[in-house]
Amino acid sequence: MPLEIKKKFSLTSLNTFKIDAVADYFAEINSVDHLKEALEFAEKNKLPIFILGGGSNILISDKNFLGLVLKINIKGVLWKEMGDMIEVTAGAGENWDGLVLESVKRDLYGLQNLSGIPGSVGGAPVQNIGAYGAEIKDVLKSVEVFDKEKKVFLSLSKEECKFGYRDSIFKTPEGENYVITKVILWLSKTGNLNLNYKDVTEYFALKKNTPTLSEVREAILEIRNKKFPDLEFVGTAGSFFKNPIISREKYDELLKKYPELPSYNMSSSLVKIPLAWIIDKICGLKGKREDKVGTFSKQAIVVVNWSGATGTEIKNFAEKIKKEVKAKTDIDIELEVQEMKNK
Repeated sequence: MPLEIKKKFSLTSLNTFKIDAVADYFAEINSVDHLKEALEFAEKNKLPIFILGGGSNILISDKNFLGLVLKINIKGVLWKEMGDMIEVTAGAGENWDGLVLESVKRDLYGLQNLSGIPGSVGGAPVQNIGAYGAEIKDVLKSVEVFDKEKKVFLSLSKEECKFGYRDSIFKTPEGENYVITKVILWLSKTGNLNLNYKDVTEYFALKKNTPTLSEVREAILEIRNKKFPDLEFVGTAGSFFKNPIISREKYDELLKKYPELPSYNMSSSLVKIPLAWIIDKICGLKGKREDKVGTFSKQAIVVVNWSGATGTEIKNFAEKIKKEVKAKTDIDIELEVQEMKNK
């Protein structure tokens, strides 16, 4: 089918925050030819571009986006057997959790702890999505991208993706030129289950037998459902902020003031702090609500659009949380969500 570029297109149903917003121009990208044609249109008309995947990790700050939004719908999954390993090539428009489910059905190790994360396959490397002791970088082999500036396809290795905690090259000025079209993963027919994350360990503590892959997936889904709101009823992008990583010296200082402050070792000199604990126990903002926006009552790091909030209202609420955390801990926290805004 030929590419169709629509004008004044509503984005409300395409972002899980359920923010009412409109893009000047919008196109669904079902193939690389669509992508090239859309980019040519944007270049000819001098339009800024925003790449949209599943819409599960974005905050639309402006009610009207003055540019072209490209919804990446490139599909297709190829499972290639290579000894004890399986090379999985998935189109960027595939549903992430659908891919995880299929991998578990095939008894393949690697993705089970990443069950239940909303969004698309193409959006996963951008954030280096992670949950319950696993990150996509653990199983990622390479990413196929189209360079908007050089107009060529490139294959980026895991190392070239420059993964960090909820970070990658795709969040840098260089990476903004890249549009992800395919993701190549490296899964195993055999492996060890990752049950070391606290919530997962506690879930299986009373079980006598070693769980199966499907039982781990079911556990992850059950744990997530208890912590995150139902997207059918409220708007949210899940974890709104990153958990801060601070020096051990800084952590030791905070311990004197807050003796029960948890931490996770990142290296000999760095520790990660659970921000939900700070927002809840130190700032007292768990379940806090201001008109249409609030923090979720079961998970303080989750910001919720209860009904009809604008992107600006959500952002202003988040700024208040950032200032409160800074005042109580002297920690500058960062957004995990990606912001769509006019430049």
